[in-house]
This record gives sequence, C-alpha cells and structure tokens, in this order.
Amino acid sequence: MHRKFKRLILLTVFLILPLIVSTIILPNAKNVEAAAAPKVFLMGGAIDDNNAEIYNALKAATGKSNPVVAIVCSAAADYATALDAYTNDITGHLSYKNLFASYGFTPVFIPVAVDNYTTEAYKQSNIDLINSADVIFFNGGDQSRHVRSLLKDDGTPTPLFAAIQQRAAAGAIISGTSAGTAVQSPKTYGEGVSYGYLYYNRLVSKKISDISLADSLYPDNGGYTTGFGFVNAAIDTHFDARGRIGRILLAERDLGQKVGYGIDENTALYLNGTTGKVYGEHGVFIVDSTNATYGTGSSFTANNVKVSYLTTGDSYNTSTKATTSTKTLITTPYYSTIRDSSDIFSAYETTTTITRLVDTNVSYLYGDSYETGPQFTLKFLKDSNTKGYYKNSKYTVSNVVLSVNY
Repeated sequence: MHRKFKRLILLTVFLILPLIVSTIILPNAKNVEAAAAPKVFLMGGAIDDNNAEIYNALKAATGKSNPVVAIVCSAAADYATALDAYTNDITGHLSYKNLFASYGFTPVFIPVAVDNYTTEAYKQSNIDLINSADVIFFNGGDQSRHVRSLLKDDGTPTPLFAAIQQRAAAGAIISGTSAGTAVQSPKTYGEGVSYGYLYYNRLVSKKISDISLADSLYPDNGGYTTGFGFVNAAIDTHFDARGRIGRILLAERDLGQKVGYGIDENTALYLNGTTGKVYGEHGVFIVDSTNATYGTGSSFTANNVKVSYLTTGDSYNTSTKATTSTKTLITTPYYSTIRDSSDIFSAYETTTTITRLVDTNVSYLYGDSYETGPQFTLKFLKDSNTKGYYKNSKYTVSNVVLSVNY
C-alpha cells in the first residue's frame, strides 16, 4: 500500500474515531450517571408532627432555607380524600400543607389520585410543579394506589412519573411515609401478616389495575406489584410495631432482593449515595439475605440471614454493609437473665429480643410465633461479627445471625 494512502487512512481514523466514541460511549456514560441512586428519605409511618429531628433533617438535606415540597397524596382512596389530607387539619395532626409549612418548606399539591389519574398524570401544569420541587413526598395509605395513579397498566411511567424520575436524577429528594415509603422499591409488597407470609410461603403477583395487594384467597397473606424503583431493596414500614420481620424475610426471597429495610414508626432512614442515616424515635432493621439459604418445605424456612438494628445517629454503608454507631460498644453485658419471646410477631418483640441478645451473656435467643400449626421459631445467634452498642437508652445491633424453622 502506498505510504500516502496509509497516512490518509490513519488521518481519517484519527478524525472519525472521537466522533464514534462520543456517539457510542458518552450517551452510555450519561445513562450511568442518570441511573445513579437518588437521594431518598424514607419515613416508617406514624410520624409525630412534633418530630423536629426528622423534618429538620429532611429540610437540611435539601441545602435550602425554604425548599419546595411537592406533596403527592395518591395513596388516598380518591381525589377528595387526597385533597382533604393536604388541606385540612384533624385533631392531633396538621394537614400536610400546614405540617410542612411549619418546618419552613413551601408545599405544593399534586392533584393526582386513583379516580383522576387518566387526566392528572398527563397534565403539564402538574409536571411543572414537579419540576420546581426540591422534595417529592408521597403520603401514607395504600401503596398500590400510588402505583395505579402514576404508572400505566404495563408498568411504564406516565408523563407525571417520568418527570418525577427526571427530577430525582437531577438531585431532588424522594420522600414518603408508610405506603409512600414502601412503594419506593422495584417491587412493592403489602397486606397480610408475618405468620401468614411464612405459612403460605409465597407472595401473590398483582396487576397494577388491581389497586390492591391483598391475597383474595388468604387474607393473612400478601401480594406484590411493580414499585417506583428508587431504592434497590425490599422495604417495609410500621416495622416492629406490627411485627413484620416475617414479611420482609419472605419478600426478599420472592422479590429477588438481597437487602431489606424495615423502618419503625416515628423513624426515618435517609439514603444518600452509599450512606444511610437513621433519625427518630425507634429503629431501622437491615435484613441481609445475601448468604441465606431457604428450605423446600410447604412453609418458609431460612438460615444465615444477617440482621442489624440501627437507631438515631447510626449509619449504614450500602456498599460495604458496615454499620457505624454513635453509641458505646457493649463489653460487659447488663442483663443476667435469659429472655426468649413467646410471641415474636407482636409489637417490638423482635427489637426487645435482638437488643437483649447483645446485652446478655448468652450466644442465642429464641422467638416463637404465638400461632401454632405450625409454630415458627426464629433463632437469633451471636457470632464473632456480632456487636452491640448502647447510649442514652438507645441500642445499636450489628450482624446477628437469624434462622427460621418450624
């Protein structure tokens, strides 16, 4: 080949190659950036209006003195109920409008609900409100209504939800309470109770058009549907107030999640990058089933699930799965008596059992279901990685090993 011709080929490649790279690689890089985990502030339900720790933390996370919060009440039964929750105070609780205003937010209302989504989820005026928001907050109620109001039947986003996704990618904080928290996972589940989940040993798949997560055959069992996907984990709320450790164990297996966040009432978990930080009265359970094994019987069994329990001031690294506590390491246990639980799915029994385990000189404690036929037994075990911390009446528990049998 002639040298001049070779040089011409090399020069052509040199000039064209950057254009090819910019065309092929750079859009992919932008997609990776857009797909980065958003900032998500998850409240566990029943948040006290006076819980300044939580609301002030949410406001501080925006970095603004008067952030705009777009309030989406689509978990309500209908538009009229949604508007009422936004506008009108009730005994003991402010409306969402007055509550957020009292903490220095500028609230705006997104008027979408299950009975008007065919118009409101497509209106540019609502999209404009989302585009102005620093926080997008979803109310409590029923997460399947959030899904029905903001996603199409095939699970793809309506224009309004697409705007929410874009705003989150641009740095707005996604937040919610109760159902508004539970819906943030890729697949959201609900209804039923822990014993029913373990007994029936499977979640029921529900269509978006069902507007319900209930198992129509077995009311103690639950179902799942497409979620919003802002948090890559199983999520449950009102967690130990309603004894939901059994629910999240099954959900992780059936929904293909290796980590679950069980967020207690009047408590919040703020996920920002690889850091999750806890605020509020009770705690957040981190349920890690990465190395879990599951049985093949008619009811649910599992081994080698790792459970941690974090309280206010604690943080969790979602990448390394390490917990960091603000409290004092327990080196000399306080309790000398063994305390197993005879009703592990009742209110705060899992909390009491797991915190007692790290503050007593035993290697394991049991928690039995109150129900029999079968009776489920949860074994909470300390190993070399288990640690407990305590300060000012608050515990932190790291890496307790959990098994479930019957």
